Amino acid sequence: MSDQKLFFNDLKAKRESQNLSLEEISDFTKIDIKFLIAIEEGDFGCLPNVYMRLFLRSYCKYISADAEEALNDYEFYTIGSKTESKTFSIPVESDDIDNSIDQKELNLPQVPTAKIVTIAITIIALILTFLLISSIDSNSSPKSDDSNKLNTKESSESLKMVQYSSLPNDRPLTNFDFDADNLIAGNKKKLVVSEPFTFRVEALSKTKINVNSGSIIKNKIMEPGQVEVFPIEDKISYDFWSAQHIKCSLNDIDLTQFFGTEDNSIRGWFTAKDLSLNYNFYKQSL
Repeated sequence: MSDQKLFFNDLKAKRESQNLSLEEISDFTKIDIKFLIAIEEGDFGCLPNVYMRLFLRSYCKYISADAEEALNDYEFYTIGSKTESKTFSIPVESDDIDNSIDQKELNLPQVPTAKIVTIAITIIALILTFLLISSIDSNSSPKSDDSNKLNTKESSESLKMVQYSSLPNDRPLTNFDFDADNLIAGNKKKLVVSEPFTFRVEALSKTKINVNSGSIIKNKIMEPGQVEVFPIEDKISYDFWSAQHIKCSLNDIDLTQFFGTEDNSIRGWFTAKDLSLNYNFYKQSL
């Protein structure tokens, strides 16, 4: 068997050289560790091709391996052929080439001077008309203090209103909603918190969550105002369709300060052993 057919051994060696554990990769990608072991042992028949390709891509991205090369090697290993990547040569600028371009060669249309002057006069006339109308409206509007205060209050109230995004469907969250290609950024925080640990989620808008605390697992649709509370023993993992849709806390710590209010999906976990909160932002899948 050639070295190329043993590409999965190279992937395993690359992971081990970075001191990355399969448990860490499984926590991040939500891929069952038995499938990660199958990848490193070349046991690709345990899953349908479409799932194995997806898992292999996510695995490679986490260990900073070339996912496309690994997928090509996977195809060669499983079906005996692979797609060759095309390379394109970039032309090098030479001193012998005349880079100057004559305007006539571009064949640009010539605009008559009279037409340019007419357009300019029209634009100026429109601007002057707009300024005149604005001045008339300003002079005719009430200027009392009560009116100004009312307008200020209405503006403040309008700023407080949040337009929540709508769910594209009601299907439960899956690994496909957190593909590695959609990853935007990730972070990790050390929390100052003590036992007992309680994870609380409140829905501000109709949304989807997938929370696993070991003793409680809920992958569901939440309606506005609904609250779910999860006790934490060792670890809790969580998926949220949108950070904008939820208010989340761990004991008395408001996690919104970390999650923000952008309309991005969130996947993360908290471990009681080291009090670390991990959270990763993803573009929402459709």
